[in-house]
Amino acid sequence: MKLIEAIQQKGCPLEVTGCSRNDFPEFLVQVGCKVGAEIGVYKGYYSEKLCKAGLKVYGIDPWMEFTGQGRTQARQDRQDFLYKHACGVLSPYDCTIIRKTSTEAMGDFADESLDFVYIDGDHEFSHIAEDIAGWDRKVRKGGVVSGHDYYCTDRGARNLVCHVGPVVDAYVKATGIESFYVFGRTKPLEEEDKDDRYLSWFWIK
Repeated sequence: MKLIEAIQQKGCPLEVTGCSRNDFPEFLVQVGCKVGAEIGVYKGYYSEKLCKAGLKVYGIDPWMEFTGQGRTQARQDRQDFLYKHACGVLSPYDCTIIRKTSTEAMGDFADESLDFVYIDGDHEFSHIAEDIAGWDRKVRKGGVVSGHDYYCTDRGARNLVCHVGPVVDAYVKATGIESFYVFGRTKPLEEEDKDDRYLSWFWIK
């Protein structure tokens, strides 16, 4: 099923089978999105996919050392390398890179000024909760609030920590969102491309 077809159905969540994360930029265009933000740019490759679909993208990432997403992310020299790499990847496109934390960058955007947001930053509970609540306000009515890594690591996890799944579920319930959608994982887990190994999620405001 295509994402544009799936939104005619209801579910909390509704899993859209057979759709890769790479199908999402086309879907954003189909629902009328033109300008949005990606929170957590890393090397810039997913921002590039969004740009190639014809979208104007604000790429927001502090490229600052932090724990919880693998040992290399806790090294500032690695972060500086990733920043330069992303700048090179995105230089040909209509992409404005903002080297700030997600919270700092929120102040640069008026409420309801964006058509979409894709959240893929720090996945620990406090950060993802703040990102979803904050960036949801920046997206206009009829726009798309979305992100990556809809899952939760075990309670004892230290090196790799992800609380996205429970936070998305709680936000949906608390704010009365009637339907949201998850997609990705088009192959068996052991064969899947790493970016589709964990589901993406979205709702339409």
